[in-house]
Amino acid sequence: MGRNVLVGITGGIAIYKVCDLVRDIRREGYNVRVVMTPFAERFVGRITFETLTGHRVLTDWDVDPLAHINLARWADLFLIAPCTVNTLSKVALGIGDNLLTTTVLAYDGPLILAPAANTVMWRSAPVQENLKKLKDRGVIVVEPEWGVLACEEEGEGKLAGKERILDWIHYALTPKRLKGKRVLITCGATREYLDPIRFISNESSGEMGFSLARVMRWEGADVKVIAGFTTAEEPPEVEVIRVRTSEEMRNEVMKALEGVDIIVMNAAVSDFRPKKREDRKIKRRGDLILELERTGDIIGEVGKRKGNRFLVGFALETEDLEKNARRKLKEKNLDMIIANPHDVMGSRHHRGVLLTREGAEEFSFPSKLESAKFLVDRIVRAISS
Repeated sequence: MGRNVLVGITGGIAIYKVCDLVRDIRREGYNVRVVMTPFAERFVGRITFETLTGHRVLTDWDVDPLAHINLARWADLFLIAPCTVNTLSKVALGIGDNLLTTTVLAYDGPLILAPAANTVMWRSAPVQENLKKLKDRGVIVVEPEWGVLACEEEGEGKLAGKERILDWIHYALTPKRLKGKRVLITCGATREYLDPIRFISNESSGEMGFSLARVMRWEGADVKVIAGFTTAEEPPEVEVIRVRTSEEMRNEVMKALEGVDIIVMNAAVSDFRPKKREDRKIKRRGDLILELERTGDIIGEVGKRKGNRFLVGFALETEDLEKNARRKLKEKNLDMIIANPHDVMGSRHHRGVLLTREGAEEFSFPSKLESAKFLVDRIVRAISS
């Protein structure tokens, strides 16, 4: 990746969380440098961040009289975390009274602030006014979360989790090739109930669909996810509608079709459901003969109504992978289909074949997020051609 991320650290108790954040930013493949306010050093010494980044940490101009200019020119992205309300207000008002805030004035790239504060301070009128100024200016503010604060009060003010902050870094540095596009994604497993307790389902984790949602949001799309049961972590800043059964998923999909440009049907929808659902728990009384009926064909119904929408499907097969997937591509009126061997379900590794009417392309990646980047790139190319 090789992009440069400058991390500004201010003097707040949440600074201890930024040690892990800086380490993880570097693990994501970014080059990282740190600039601290003088007061921040009273919480964590600069040697900690020098060890984590491999670069000298600056707090003033002693080493380089043009440090604010050189740091600003080096950075592809400037993140301030934790950002105290003092620094937030200085940035909003254009005050440069230390190396960090002066570097902000010299910097003209994407700027992310991740504030942390006492709840009353965060909600105060001056801070909220300055917050609005920053947002109106295009600054990304990763707003604090609700929790128990260092002052033992409970409320909004806790530094956002590192996964949210990392997600915004990816967002800020990703070209917006899907800006203005509305995307609908289904993912996860549906459950078809025999009684109030037992159900028929599968091992889908939802990780592929959630990864696609992340990457499409980074590309600038307005993303909505309709999810069945999942074990993967939900993508930050994405609307997720939860369903249980295939019928609930079908109803939500049909409601969400209006105005959508791209539809990705990744959910592992049960093909069969019990013909009769018992209202009470089925007791253990000898053998149980279960009669099943087919569930509705959601993707087939969407294919008939897709119009100019770009429709992507998935096929999980135990045999004749490409043959079965190509049949589904044609029968369901899809623009693209991703054919996967059955062992990718519930696995972190992802491999398969991407098929369109023009041809096929094999792929294999160590994670579903990397696979999602590849698939989104192919979708972007297809809708742009």
